Amino acid sequence: MTLKYQRLSLSVVVSAQSADVSALIDRLRVAERRLAELQTRSTDQTLELTKLQRKLNTTESLLGTMNTALQVRLSVSEEQLKHLKAENTVQSDKLSLMESRLADSLNNSAELEVRLSVSEKQLEDLKTENAESQQRLADSHNNSTALKVRLSVGEKQLEDLKTENTALETRLRSRETQLEQLENHTAVFQKRLIDADSLTMKLQTESSVQSDKLSLMESRLADSHNNSAELEVRLSVSEKQLEDLKTENTALEARLRSRETQLEQLVNHTAALEARLRSNEKQLEDLKTENTVQSDKLSLMESSLADSHNNSAALEVRLRSTEKQLENHTAGLEVRLSVSEKQLEDLKTENTVQSDKLSLMESSLADSHNNSAALEARLRSRETQLEQLVNHTADLSFRLNQTDDRLQQLSNTNSGELKVAFSAGLTDSGAVGPFDEETTLIFSKVFTNVGRAYNQTAGVFTAPVRGLYFFSFTAADYLKGYMGLYLHRNNQPIIFNLDLNDHGGYASTSNGVALQLEEGDAIRLSLPASYRLYDDSRNFSVFSGFLLFPL
Repeated sequence: MTLKYQRLSLSVVVSAQSADVSALIDRLRVAERRLAELQTRSTDQTLELTKLQRKLNTTESLLGTMNTALQVRLSVSEEQLKHLKAENTVQSDKLSLMESRLADSLNNSAELEVRLSVSEKQLEDLKTENAESQQRLADSHNNSTALKVRLSVGEKQLEDLKTENTALETRLRSRETQLEQLENHTAVFQKRLIDADSLTMKLQTESSVQSDKLSLMESRLADSHNNSAELEVRLSVSEKQLEDLKTENTALEARLRSRETQLEQLVNHTAALEARLRSNEKQLEDLKTENTVQSDKLSLMESSLADSHNNSAALEVRLRSTEKQLENHTAGLEVRLSVSEKQLEDLKTENTVQSDKLSLMESSLADSHNNSAALEARLRSRETQLEQLVNHTADLSFRLNQTDDRLQQLSNTNSGELKVAFSAGLTDSGAVGPFDEETTLIFSKVFTNVGRAYNQTAGVFTAPVRGLYFFSFTAADYLKGYMGLYLHRNNQPIIFNLDLNDHGGYASTSNGVALQLEEGDAIRLSLPASYRLYDDSRNFSVFSGFLLFPL
């Protein structure tokens, strides 16, 4: 009975344990099924995560490509804008230069008109003076006729005087020829001086243009430096963004590797659990413990699955944010591009307007040049007429002076006593010389010129009769060094006076000589090459001479 009871109790216990084992096996199967489902869901989440990562990479690559293309278009537009601004600046400078040249042309035209009016006025004055000179010449001829009537008693002396007058006229023509040569030489020097002034003005204009170009190049260089700095800043920002994307990419790859490692560990752990479950089916306590462990792992897997869902949601949120940022950035770049293209069109329009204005200014400048050329031609014509009248007036004045001299000589001869004396100062202008070659000194300040034998224009004394003459001179300077001068009879040096100023300050040298001259002999003073003299209103340098008696 007891054994039967024990067997019954044992069978009940075994039945209960079998029921518990069956329940545990059922629970284990349910857990395995849930584990398989979790693995499937984990695999799906991994695939979805991979797809999202690929989509994110594709989006980032597309974003980078679009950014690069837009940056290139923006750079090209900015470069064109910069070139057009530079061209616009050049056009503005050219326009300003043309306006200044037009203003200069207008000023030159006004100045030429003023000079033309002055020349015309001088022409009228010279015509009046010419008429007066002709009247004086006629009066002189009348006086000469009266004197000839009065001297009719001395016919023999008159014939001699006519012969002498013929010789004087020959010498007069010779002197006139020399005077014309000197005037031509002076005109050549004046022309060379005008050409030098013109060349100086051209060089100054070219220097101004070169300065403007240099300023333009410096401004363009400064703009280039500014653009380079801006590009460097933009490049550094782009590099920083690239580094941030690389860092974020690295973090995502690390997280992905961590998830794969966890998944592999989960698979390995599940295999170990299955092995342990098959080997310990009879051990109930172990199964209970394993069941508890499986429940914990199941909770961990659910937690991991929830984290995967959260990560997927975060990635989707980041993806949407990235797409939104891409759209905003693209819209901003398109707006900047449209603004740059609009500015480009405005600058092209302004450039066209500037070109039209420049063409108009060039045509106005050409008209001004033509008007200036016409005025210059008229001015040259007036100046030529003026020069001819001046020459003619000088010729008449010279001939009038010669006629007066001849009348004076005739008067002196008639009275039986010829008086000849002169004295003249050098200049009021200060220093005279040094010159590159020996130069005749022109003592232009005439104090006395009895008999009019001294020509203050040429600086030459011409002996009116054969006789004994006395000449003296004084020359001064205030610089250290040698000072000296020659006294010439005709073209032959008679005296060379030399002195050394070794202390600085005013110093002078003087000399005198008595010479027997033939009628028509010329006496002059000349300054040697590289020497200099000084004179002012105080008359430091003086040249004098007079006739002692005729022979």
